Amino acid sequence: MQTVPVNQAKDRFSALLQAVENGEEVVITRHGRKIARIVQELDSTDESDRDRLRAEAIERLRAFQARVKPDPDYRPGDWKSYRDEGRR
Repeated sequence: MQTVPVNQAKDRFSALLQAVENGEEVVITRHGRKIARIVQELDSTDESDRDRLRAEAIERLRAFQARVKPDPDYRPGDWKSYRDEGRR
């Protein structure tokens, strides 16, 4: 993966597209913050790649959900206390 500032990306756009065609991912940044990602377009007729990507995305989502634990102090319906918490 290449990370390129936006001003360099404008100057090297053709080279970046060539890198993407070769399978590389390019991330464009502005002031050090990621603003865009350029990835190779998948052929819409290749269902096996789509199915594989879908399965990988679902697996990543399940792994994320397993890491996130609910707040034990959370009481549903007590939104006013959360709203007023920083006002005291």
